[in-house]
Amino acid sequence: MGERKPLRMRAADLMRAAWTGVTGRPSRTVLAALGIALGVAAYVALSGIAASNQTALLDRLDALGANLQVVTPGRDAAGNSVPLPDAAPDTIARQDQVERVGVFLTAPEKLQTFRNDLVPASNGNAIGVMVARPGALDALDVTYAHGHGTGEADAGLPLAVLGSETAWRLGVTREGDRIVIDGTWYGVVGILDPVPQAPTLDTSVIIPDAWTLARYPDQTARISRIAAIYVRTESGDAETMRRMLAHAADPAGGPVAVGVSADLSKARAEADGSLTTLGLAIGAIALAVGGMSIANMMVVTVMERRGEIGLRRALGATPGTIRMQFVVESALLSALGATGGILAGALVAVGAAVHAGQTPALDWAGLPAAWGASMLVGVLAGLYPAARACRLTPVEALRGE
Repeated sequence: MGERKPLRMRAADLMRAAWTGVTGRPSRTVLAALGIALGVAAYVALSGIAASNQTALLDRLDALGANLQVVTPGRDAAGNSVPLPDAAPDTIARQDQVERVGVFLTAPEKLQTFRNDLVPASNGNAIGVMVARPGALDALDVTYAHGHGTGEADAGLPLAVLGSETAWRLGVTREGDRIVIDGTWYGVVGILDPVPQAPTLDTSVIIPDAWTLARYPDQTARISRIAAIYVRTESGDAETMRRMLAHAADPAGGPVAVGVSADLSKARAEADGSLTTLGLAIGAIALAVGGMSIANMMVVTVMERRGEIGLRRALGATPGTIRMQFVVESALLSALGATGGILAGALVAVGAAVHAGQTPALDWAGLPAAWGASMLVGVLAGLYPAARACRLTPVEALRGE
């Protein structure tokens, strides 16, 4: 009579046996899954909260000018200002890294701004005038304390937007008031909040370009010259952005001045990297804690099921079959815990962001990776208990019962 071949299980039977082991003791299953669920929930929640804080911080740095550059006319060797090419805004806007472009033209000479026409012209108040093309303020992401800006439809009207400091100096507290610029009444349509990324706007009056060109036809050549181009770009190296914008503004290589917030750009990059590293560290620690929970529970499971292991071995199950059964059980426990943990962690992260008034920034695309990592942790956590189980001989296992 030939030697009996060892019993081998089909994959479906192996999964069925592992699932029976998982569901056969609900309390143990809940406790084991709870460990990985808490770990994954902690990872998802903490990484989500960190991502929301990171987004809020980076948005704040961007608002301060971390990704805002100002292109202005350069100077030649003799120190004379060299006008920017008329096509500079269009060539800059076509660059891949550029998101928005705001253009300001040169203001007419010797303009004075007053609250009304009763103020003597001899009184000076150092309020500047800026001439804006439609959409110029949008590139700076300005916000309005009162009112709104001007657009294409009203670019030919005597309207004005006041900087925060200008409104305070003139005593204007709401839209709808009027001011006098060079003897002409202008309706105030908006008052800006402070603009830290472009402080010049705080002490200026912004008027539309079409109206200005029509009001001062004798200064058309002067007004048409570009005074400044505010460029909102993608985040990146400040020096690289500066060179790209200088070349785009004047491909012929003429002198172009590009002001960049190098310190803010560096701070943004450092903050982004640090917070990302923090999120990964939190995730690694949380998953490690969950893995230890499953490993401990699986060791206990092996001790509890020595009789079952002995019986299966006596019926012909191979050590490899026993090993795979416990590894699959561990993976199933991880899958159950990870699913619950991801749902719970996502709810906590979104709730915390909403409560803090921040935009939820949960990495939804990364959740499958978190689930996969949890499965991997579960498999690794189950290897040692599975190795212990497969080393038991039928006699040793049954004697323990």
